[in-house]
Amino acid sequence: MITFTFEPRAEDPSWDPAWRAEKSDRPEHPELTNSDFCLELFQADLRLVVHGVDLSVDLPGLPVVDLALMLQYATTTLETESAIAVEASLTQHVYAFSREGDSVTLTTEWPPAVAKLTWTELRELTARAKSEAVRLITTAHPELRDHEWLRETVGAPPVA
Repeated sequence: MITFTFEPRAEDPSWDPAWRAEKSDRPEHPELTNSDFCLELFQADLRLVVHGVDLSVDLPGLPVVDLALMLQYATTTLETESAIAVEASLTQHVYAFSREGDSVTLTTEWPPAVAKLTWTELRELTARAKSEAVRLITTAHPELRDHEWLRETVGAPPVA
C-alpha cells in the first residue's frame, strides 16, 4: 500500500486564498511562471509511505509542482533507462530510482530509506502527485485553473 499526501505549509503565503496570484515584485511580468511554481510557491510537507517504508519529508522548500514534475521525469526516464536519480530543486533531496522489469526500487538519503514498488504503482503515484498538486493550487486559487503552463505541464484541474 502507498500512502501519499501533500500538506501545505502554513508559513507559505501562496496557499492563502487572499494572496494575489501574481508577482508584484515583477511589474513588467506579474503572471506566475514555471520558475515561480517550481522554485518558490505552494510549498508543502510530503507524506509518502511505500509498503511500510516512510519517505516523508518535513521542511520548507518543497513546492508541490517541483515534486510532481520530478516524479514525472523519473517515470519517463525509467521507460527507457534502468536507473535515474532526481533532485528536488530547493531542498536538494535526492530520490534514486532503479527499475528491473516491473519492480522499482526507490532510495532516499534523507530520510535514509529504501522502498520497493511496482512499475504500475510508480506511474500511479506520479499521476496522483500531479493531480494533487493542481487540485491543491486551484482550490486555494481558482483563478489559476486556466493558467496555461500549469494546465499543459502539470495537468488540468479536477472538474468542479
